[in-house]
Amino acid sequence: MKILIANPGSTSYKCKLYDMADETILFQAVVERIGDQESPVSWQFGELDKQKKVLAIPDCMTAVDQILNILQQKYPLKDIAAVGFKTVHAKDVSGCVELTDEVLDAMRAYAPLVPVHNAVYLTAIEAFKNVLPDTPRIGLFETHFHQDIPMEAAMYGVPYEWVEKHGVRKYGFHGASHRYIAGRAKTLYNADKVISCHLGGSASVCAIRDGKSIDTSMGMSAQCGLLNAKRVGDLDPFALLYVMEEENLSIDQVRECLISRAGLLGLSGLSGDLRDIEEVMEQNPKAKLAFKTFAYGVKRYIGEYIAALNGADLVAFTGGGGQFSPLLRSEILKDMNNLGIVLDHDRNENNPKEGLISAEDSKIKISVLPTNEELIVAREVAQKLTELS
Repeated sequence: MKILIANPGSTSYKCKLYDMADETILFQAVVERIGDQESPVSWQFGELDKQKKVLAIPDCMTAVDQILNILQQKYPLKDIAAVGFKTVHAKDVSGCVELTDEVLDAMRAYAPLVPVHNAVYLTAIEAFKNVLPDTPRIGLFETHFHQDIPMEAAMYGVPYEWVEKHGVRKYGFHGASHRYIAGRAKTLYNADKVISCHLGGSASVCAIRDGKSIDTSMGMSAQCGLLNAKRVGDLDPFALLYVMEEENLSIDQVRECLISRAGLLGLSGLSGDLRDIEEVMEQNPKAKLAFKTFAYGVKRYIGEYIAALNGADLVAFTGGGGQFSPLLRSEILKDMNNLGIVLDHDRNENNPKEGLISAEDSKIKISVLPTNEELIVAREVAQKLTELS
């Protein structure tokens, strides 16, 4: 069974073709800078050398078409059993589901909560519907891993009719990533109590017990929790109402600010990319403030989740920032020895692709673990296909 996992972004498109018999990657491709006259396109068949070229890719539909044209040079499109998506949020829908018109309508209903994500996925799903109309399209929603968190962890202090009428509660995201980390932590370290830190342009922390999420930093939307590249993170709602009144801002203006001009970019005034911020923060006070605010947010959630789990076996770092920034990990974990977290600075600086970075006397292990969201989606899609057949 061959399953294609499509991962669209606002200006990028990635995909992987899996052979589910042994979970090998037969083909993978990346399109960057969609909308530019010169969009870098790279692809690789199996273990063969990566190939690259530059094309004009005006939109997601063109990106899908171009990559499928390359893919079918070796693998006929009719052999693709399903196209899987790491879908984000939909009203009254979670789990792994076929992307019917009803499910797409549910995604549109929650588009105001995740406007960038849902718009991009709806466009990509429609593109595949046009190109491969007879191939099932299946989505694994990001919220699924968090669906069993205790209600006391999911509730906000709002009138309960908001919960009943509008579904106002914590849902959580990055589910495929946190789920993969939970499994990998158990395999490598026999860890049952795991704090998974998915850190990058989009970032969240998750408390995991026995392979299940019991709490997570993101909420009803992906705006909640940590600072993200351009998204605001935790914010006092009355601060927002005050600024709206003082600046005479509309809902649309505020929404645009919170999703595209806030977060690391908003604080630094420079960039939403942690790599850019790290490069200049010793000379740029605002960049340094953004970096330290982000790191402090991660530290705070780690402390909360040690309490929620009544201890921890492992703190795991994944995502672009979590996996590749020794400086970020060091800033997050400094002065946590009384909680049983002691970083080995040499191990940390050596920046293992996968492995422990904790000191020998650390009661809680610390590890770098690369995530594999696409594999989790592929497995769930394969199971769904079995159920549908």
